[in-house]
Formats: sequence, C-alpha cells, structure tokens
Amino acid sequence: MVQILQLDTGRRQDAHRFVQVPFDLYRDSPYWVPPLVADALNQVNPRRNPYFLHSEAAFFLATEGREAVGRIAVMENRNYNSYHHARHGFFYLFDTIDDPAVSDALYGAAMEWCRARGLAKLVGPKGFVVFDGIGMLQKGFDHLPAMGIPYNYAYYNRLTELSGFEKEVDFHSLYLSVAGFKMPERVAELAQKVQQRRGLRAMNFSSAAELKRRIPEIVEAYNSTFTENWEYMPVTPQEAKAVAGQMLQITRPDMIKVIVNEEGQIVGFLTAFLNVGKALQRCRGRLFPLGWYYLLREMKRTTWVDLNGMGILERYRGLGGNAILYNELHKSLSSGQFVEGEMVQMADFVVRMLSDAHTLGGEPYKVHRVYRRSL
Repeated sequence: MVQILQLDTGRRQDAHRFVQVPFDLYRDSPYWVPPLVADALNQVNPRRNPYFLHSEAAFFLATEGREAVGRIAVMENRNYNSYHHARHGFFYLFDTIDDPAVSDALYGAAMEWCRARGLAKLVGPKGFVVFDGIGMLQKGFDHLPAMGIPYNYAYYNRLTELSGFEKEVDFHSLYLSVAGFKMPERVAELAQKVQQRRGLRAMNFSSAAELKRRIPEIVEAYNSTFTENWEYMPVTPQEAKAVAGQMLQITRPDMIKVIVNEEGQIVGFLTAFLNVGKALQRCRGRLFPLGWYYLLREMKRTTWVDLNGMGILERYRGLGGNAILYNELHKSLSSGQFVEGEMVQMADFVVRMLSDAHTLGGEPYKVHRVYRRSL
C-alpha cells in the first residue's frame, strides 16, 4: 500500500531521503545525470535556499513498506503569482516508479496542499528559480541532458496524463554541430555595423571575481528582458548569488558574455555551460574524494557546450542587438574545444527565436512539456 509522508527537509535525515530517490530510481540508466549532492540538499533546505525568503514549498515522499517509490515538491511561488496576477501552485522534483497508484498519490498530496492555500491550478514541472530547468522530458530520451535540465523516464508523461494533467506549454531544445553551424554573412556584417554605429560591444570575463562583481547587473538585465515570457519570475539578489555560485562550478568565466552600451551598462547576455555530465555520472554527484578531479578534467576535455540563456533588452532588439548575440554565439562554438552543443529550452510560442535557431543550423532534438491541472 502506498503511503505519503510530508518531510521536513530542514532536517538532514529527511533531506537525504528526498534527494536519494532519483539516485535509486535511475541507478541503471545510462542517460540520467545526478546533480551535485550538496547543491540538491541545499535546494530543499529552507535555511539554505533563498527561495524560502519569499515563498513556501512542501516535500512529499511515497513509500511502500520501507522502500521509497516516489517523491514530489510543491510550491507557492508568491513572486511569480504576484507578477503574473495568478494563483498557481507548481510541482517539481517529481519522480516515481511506473505505478499509477504512486503517481496519483503524489499528485493528490500536491493538489491538496495547493487547495489548502486557495490556489486554482497546479502547473509543472517548474523549479524554484527559472534557471532550474523546466518541464518533463517528452522527446529525446536517448541523449544526456543539458546541464541543469530535467531527465526522466518516458512513462512519467503517461502517468501524469492519467492523473488528469494536460499540456500547458512545450519547450524545445535544438542540436547544433559546429561543422553545421550556419552563420549568415548578413548577420555577421550587421553585428559589426551595430557595434560601430550604436556603441554596443561584447564583453568577456577573464576571472570569476570579475564575473561575480557584475552578477547584479546581469540579473537586472534578465529581469528586464524576459518579462513577457510564460516562465518569467523575478530573480532576487539572494537567488542570483546562489545561482552564480552553482554556475561557476560547471563553466568558465569566459563562457559568459554580455553586451554593453556606450555607458558600460549591460543590455544583453549569452550564457554557455560546459557539459560535464559524464563526470557527474562517474562521481555520482559527489565532489569528494575524486569528484573535483573528474569535473576539472571533464571541463578541459568536453567537446559539448550547452547554450542556455540569451537575451537583450527590448529597446535594442530592433537596433541589431540580436545580431551581436548570434555573432558571439558563433565565436563560442568556434573556440576550438567544441564539436557540438545544444540550444536549450525555447518555448513553442517564441516563434522568432525558434526560427532563428533553425536558420543557424539547429535541428529538432528534445521536447520538455509543462503540464497543468485545474484544482
């Protein structure tokens, strides 16, 4: 018989029980990439995750006898609901064995929690901050995930739909080969003209310290760039600091590029991450005793780059700012280290960006679906 337990993830033992579920469930999967265990524990700890400074979440574990068979996190993100004038609850970190009784029980607990707070809809998977990755993998099960992006078994979708959920939005990821990257000549020319005439220029970071100093400005640019996007929610300074610390574990400062205007203000950005999934698999998400060595070695020799996060302030888009971003994307791919990459999670309603990605040589690759259910 399935039992549902609400865990207190502020307690170390409960946090470990919750975090351990996918490690057991995906033990034999060649594609699942574990998170860093320390980061996963911090994510569910109300004292460590800055999300809990403004919002609320609960964590449920499904058990059969003494065995954990599933888990789910459910959230009321007050910043999201306030900005979008919504009453949504979100679910995240959903994992289950292939059993409708387990998934129904988990979703039932999440829905009951939301109803008790007067929420009108349950949506997900969607994380604590926008950088957590979105959706349930629906296509592309035989590929390693991009860094920070969810991977799941195919049966998750069937179980979720059996529990009464339907599509909210799909996010598409495209495969890029460096050899097949098509940088239109007119875009390169436009990028050069814009930099000369409009005073915009690309800037790289040479050190982690330099990047950390500019993080507040990058976050301000983000908070002004994606305000109309479905997934947008304001990022707080505390969340930005936490995300920056995680980012620098899996990328180099020179992989983060920004566009600045004549006054030196950041008006656009491009974030690229070294895919070190194979190292995380080898160390099982643990930095000690040899995890750091595997990660550092993989950062030097990986030939795969994840392009996750590109935007420019709206007032610069019509002035050719996008051309500069695409030109910088080309430079990142052509650095000599990379052979292939992934353009990560573009919503199906951002038609212009998807069209541009196809023009650059992107090929349909993965789909993540966000589900909804009225309460």
